[in-house]
Amino acid sequence: MVKLKQELNMAELKNKALNFDKAETRDVHVIKDENNYLCKRTMAVWNISKNVLACLAPKNYAVIQHKHATESIIGAITSLNIKAAAKLKTSKHGIHIDFDFPESKFELKTVGESYTTGIRIVSDYSKVAGLVISPRVTRLACSNGMIVTDIVKSQRIKYTEQLTITVEGLIDKMVKDIITNDEKLANMVSICMEDSTEWNAVKLLLKMMFKKKKYAKEIFNNLDISKKRVTRWDLYNAVTNFATHGERLKPHMEAWLQNKANEIMKTSFNELSEINKPVKKTVAQTA
Repeated sequence: MVKLKQELNMAELKNKALNFDKAETRDVHVIKDENNYLCKRTMAVWNISKNVLACLAPKNYAVIQHKHATESIIGAITSLNIKAAAKLKTSKHGIHIDFDFPESKFELKTVGESYTTGIRIVSDYSKVAGLVISPRVTRLACSNGMIVTDIVKSQRIKYTEQLTITVEGLIDKMVKDIITNDEKLANMVSICMEDSTEWNAVKLLLKMMFKKKKYAKEIFNNLDISKKRVTRWDLYNAVTNFATHGERLKPHMEAWLQNKANEIMKTSFNELSEINKPVKKTVAQTA
């Protein structure tokens, strides 16, 4: 079950972390004809709080507990003296936390709007990616959270006893990189604003990019219909707005929508239409 995002301060989040699911690794055995074989290269990541298998992982994989990851992030933010607020969403085996740093602001003169920096944390026992930290920015005008991995790359962290120190350096660098790369972001936005298309073309593109009709409709409704044409920046914001504020979106669906938004940001309308064209089935394919 996916829970809606809860807005929390650092003390509240730390308290929530006490009840996060715990996991451990266990041996995997294959039983055949009453013979019991121990898997030498594979082990199980077991969610002991729910008493279910989360995933299979290589033997050298080490689990980062959600509680430990969250406390390390909070410790790093506190040590850096960064004021922060958090939004928490949980899934079956994972936590998904957006941290906003309201005092770390920058302005994009291209659109005449101010932004705050932040980070997204994903820790999931059902995946072997480790702890993933992504950079994000939020428009002050509409609280539209946008993942900016084309400006500053996401980072994956595997288990380490010095997790807090590792995270502290990464957060500090990530925040500075977002702010100092505002010119690069402004250039991307400028190009997006210059690239426009007709409304009918947008409707068709949304149908091709988003398989669920409901998603395409919601995104289309986020567009300003008073404009004669739609720019790529308009469409990017419509998608990220839906990803940020969409009701009961599962974390993996929100991440998928953010990836689609990034695709829109860096790909012209003509190229988007080409790469999202439905593949025509030949007689051989349908046989």
